[in-house]
Amino acid sequence: MASKRKSIVVSSVKMSATTMISRIVGLVRDQFQAYLLGTTWASDAFTVAFQIPNLLRRLFAEGSMTASFVPVFMEVEKSRDLEEARNFLASFFTLLFLILCLVVLGGVLVAPYLVKLLYVAGHVTREQYGLTVQLTREMFPYIMLISLAALFQGVLNIHNNFTVPAFTPVLLNVSIIASALVGWLLGSRSLTGITHAFAIGVLAGGILQVFFQIPFFARTGYRVRFRFRFGDPQIHRIVRLFLPGLFGVGIYQVNVLVSFGFAAALGVGRQAAIMFASRINELTLGVFAVSLATVMLPTLSKDAAENNREEFVASLAYSLRLLALVTIPAAVGLFVLSPDIVSLLLKFGKFGDRSVILVSSTLQYYSLALFFIASYRVIAQSFYSLKDTRTPVIVSFITLLLNAALCYLLPPLFPKATNIVGIAVANTISNTTMFFILFFLLRRKLGGRPLLKQSLSFVQSLAAALVMGVVAYAGKALLLTSSAKLELLWRLPTLIILCVGVYFGLNLLVGNAEIQAIIREVRRRRGGR
Repeated sequence: MASKRKSIVVSSVKMSATTMISRIVGLVRDQFQAYLLGTTWASDAFTVAFQIPNLLRRLFAEGSMTASFVPVFMEVEKSRDLEEARNFLASFFTLLFLILCLVVLGGVLVAPYLVKLLYVAGHVTREQYGLTVQLTREMFPYIMLISLAALFQGVLNIHNNFTVPAFTPVLLNVSIIASALVGWLLGSRSLTGITHAFAIGVLAGGILQVFFQIPFFARTGYRVRFRFRFGDPQIHRIVRLFLPGLFGVGIYQVNVLVSFGFAAALGVGRQAAIMFASRINELTLGVFAVSLATVMLPTLSKDAAENNREEFVASLAYSLRLLALVTIPAAVGLFVLSPDIVSLLLKFGKFGDRSVILVSSTLQYYSLALFFIASYRVIAQSFYSLKDTRTPVIVSFITLLLNAALCYLLPPLFPKATNIVGIAVANTISNTTMFFILFFLLRRKLGGRPLLKQSLSFVQSLAAALVMGVVAYAGKALLLTSSAKLELLWRLPTLIILCVGVYFGLNLLVGNAEIQAIIREVRRRRGGR
């Protein structure tokens, strides 16, 4: 188990380092959007248009397809020779390609109805509605590109290559930035012209994400080819796992999309505010939590395939403790410092004080669910590793209804200027509820085995994070006395570094086992150089 823990940590850290680069570039992309579009009606239009293919990306690519494909393909590789595995992969690739062609064609045709559904609760102008439909149609082919890229990613992950797939989002973000910059320099200064430049960048980025991975994919012994034979029982098995999982794995994004529909009724800029707040909140999720969940899927699938329940539970418990170590202090820090973080990162051009208030107030309450959202990803992977797609679907449907009801009920309880907070609170409550239900159901499925082994480290992480929060609050009053950009540029990072030092120092002081294990591994690797 010790060697497996080291492998989990090392793979997660490597992937997190690569993902960190992607998220930084993604942040620059968001800054471009904030500067050029702010929280205007055009920003709402692009945000809604991109959310539709982006939701399908999470469902098809990073969600159900990956979760159903990886465990089955691992068994195929284990039980068949290389040529048979190649034939299987070629058949699945062909089937996926044909399905995606139909999805893209259908999406382009029904785009007006999809957009109308997202605007059903709000009063949208004809111009905004028309632009959103155009942008949706322009970006819909992205779902095909990113889904094929995700298939290559699944194969690379099975062969312990997590770094290359983690790097591909950099290509997407660079493409969007470059396209928007070129469009702006060529004179597309209108809001509509800039949104179309962003859309072109999305498609270009999808193409790059596919072709960048192909050489690395070929090194695993496989190649891209079509094979029109779909009778393999294991392909049918993937489809059976995929269809119910299509809803279960992507519930976080489905809830975000539902939130977009209700946000349209709250005023201009609310949908863009949700997007910006979600993007900052997902910096932590993307840098470590998603990386850990990606690494854990092959690990948990292997334990499940070998019917090794003790190792399965131990790996799961260890991953939850690692998530707590990172996400709990991040949640506290975001809650205390969100107005200053949003001001520093996004307050440019058309993104003014009103935008800062909208986004930071939303971000504060989104951050409270960081640990639960991150842990849900690992818990969901556990169900899929055990070939159970039904349970997450049922729980997801229940929490989707809860989220929709709360999105309707809560916003009127807040001041009109920050009514968007009601939707953030609704998302937080529903995501937290979903985690606890799935957690206890998984515990029962595993025969009542405790999933929070060595739970002392959870308590230590929480206590250290709360003390850190007090330091952040006091430091904010002393250091962040000015909203001037140059002042924030050095004072806010200084305070964050101080808070991180306090958090890790306290964990070392109380003997947090996860911190000590990471330090030992770092020292061992340095000594081996």
